[in-house]
Amino acid sequence: MQNESERQDLRRCIKDAVSRKDASAALKLGQALLAASSKPADAMFCASSFAKIADALQNQLGARRLKTFVVRSVTLEPIVPFLSAEAACSNYLLDLQLGGYGSYMDELLNPGSALAQFKPDLVLIVLDLAEIAGRLPDLCANGIGAQVESEVDECAARIEQLLRSFRSGSSARLLLQGFVVPDVTSLGDVGEANLPHSLTRAVDRLNQRLAATCSTIADCVFFDVDRLAARYGRARWSEARMFLASRLPVSAEFFSVYSRGLVRSFSTLFRAPRKVLCTDLDNTLWGGVLGEEGPDGVATGSAFPGNCYLEYQKYLKQLSARGILLAIVSKNNDADVREAFQIRSADLALSLDNFVATRISWNEKSDSLRELATELSLGLDSFVFVDDNPVECEAVRRSLPEVAVVEAPVLEPWKLVEILAEQSYFDAAVVTDDDVNRVNEYKAQAQRAELAGSAGNRDEFLASLGIVCTFQSALSAPLSRSVQLLAKTNQFNLTTRRRSASEIEEFAAAPGGQAVVVRVRDRFGDAGVVGLALARTQGDSCHIDSFLLSCRVIGRGIETALLACLGEHALRSGAKYLLGEFIATKKNAPCATFYADHGFASCAPPEGQLSDSTFYEIDLTTSAPASPKWITLEGTESHEPSASAVLSA
Repeated sequence: MQNESERQDLRRCIKDAVSRKDASAALKLGQALLAASSKPADAMFCASSFAKIADALQNQLGARRLKTFVVRSVTLEPIVPFLSAEAACSNYLLDLQLGGYGSYMDELLNPGSALAQFKPDLVLIVLDLAEIAGRLPDLCANGIGAQVESEVDECAARIEQLLRSFRSGSSARLLLQGFVVPDVTSLGDVGEANLPHSLTRAVDRLNQRLAATCSTIADCVFFDVDRLAARYGRARWSEARMFLASRLPVSAEFFSVYSRGLVRSFSTLFRAPRKVLCTDLDNTLWGGVLGEEGPDGVATGSAFPGNCYLEYQKYLKQLSARGILLAIVSKNNDADVREAFQIRSADLALSLDNFVATRISWNEKSDSLRELATELSLGLDSFVFVDDNPVECEAVRRSLPEVAVVEAPVLEPWKLVEILAEQSYFDAAVVTDDDVNRVNEYKAQAQRAELAGSAGNRDEFLASLGIVCTFQSALSAPLSRSVQLLAKTNQFNLTTRRRSASEIEEFAAAPGGQAVVVRVRDRFGDAGVVGLALARTQGDSCHIDSFLLSCRVIGRGIETALLACLGEHALRSGAKYLLGEFIATKKNAPCATFYADHGFASCAPPEGQLSDSTFYEIDLTTSAPASPKWITLEGTESHEPSASAVLSA
């Protein structure tokens, strides 16, 4: 911050916004203060200010409340205000409780511990290397220690046992923090780099083992704190005097950085990544203005400054490889752009085929983004917009606040990739086959749209697609895909309950329970796992807890096939009635009449149900939903694909 007066001005403005209960203004100002100042007093001020308007943050901005328990073997009290403030900036309101210092084993293993009684939504596990693997420095002292690998295995196994024991009794989301590689060791820099069993290599292996373990435990993410420490400098990350005196693991200058890292990591347990990156062209994808410079004059390729833009293009291509959709939004002449991509193809890392959609015109960019959202059947909150023009960026921010806007630095184009990478827009702890196939599926969707235009009628068109629905257990979808669908599906989601992996497992294991997904393929390709339903039969009624479908496949009868599958299984489990529930949100209007459209009648809510739900019921013995005749079904009997279970409607 330039001077003390600016800092005090920000604090006064925050106080004013809090007094007016203007959550948006308070949060924006608080973010500015936290970005400009690392003073503990400012973090405490922001945390306190946000706490005063917690209800406003929740009601106006949709902030999520999280009961959060920290299991630790280090001192974290000075960091708590930073963590609370940074969490609020990411739309989380933490009800934070620190566990006892060093009591992590009792808290994770004892069903009567303070952790168990707290009933958290989120558990952060922050342990010290000396506490978990205290023998490693001595075993690695000569660099060739024979016991190093077995010690790493034993340490990883102990932590895994703690995690699995806790998971067996709790559905809370888990974050496990890794270990920072010590910056100073007896082997020195040369020995650490060259000897096979150096401490650096041992801690790296331990972190890798722990990350792999987290990937096998439901709703558990690994926080690679060593990567964060390395980025800012391990030598400065921890202050030796403070660690030895009070076991404070992070230097005060990095409290904010560390807290943001924690929040960014646990956010992947609660929030789906954005799906679309829309990029401008002039001074963004390439240097210069195409209309002025011509195709040969724009900067791209191996020479500076063109290679700055080439790096950005490569970054976009890498995002596309894991399923992020790329689109162009540019004020240009379409023919000129196509000519530029053709003439400069050798100097570009991307071709027009890498983009699932384009809006190249002189229309307002906010209008182009709305059109793309409609074309791709995605919410605007799935979009990231990158543009060099500050006027265009501000116009989109004002017109479409749901869209994340990134302003490309015209004078420092080499920084654009770094700016994007610093954001959490595309963070994902899990990438599924369905994610990777998403780009191909959207291209196939364009082919379907072309076919629909030439078909005589809807039934003829749908029959010509050759749709096959395969039903299987949500646990083998894989489970991570099921969780992903629950987290990110908004438009066709009848209850929008964000169930965790553990809760899905409970539905699958419960007597009369159903946790089923549907995989869809047709003549144009495999859309992957696109729908999910959770239900449970009690007495003569089967209650549908969650029912959702990707907007990519709405309107082909797949939702009806999934409903029919639920009904068939409910009948086999002894149910006479199928009970549907609808909870209206700002985004799920497209499915508001789903149950009524399928013959369900409105009914009174079951005893103890929430008043904001609308309930519908159908008699399965007389009016069970039937799958459309143009869909071929697989796996309906057991929710597992099986050649013997293939049915043709």
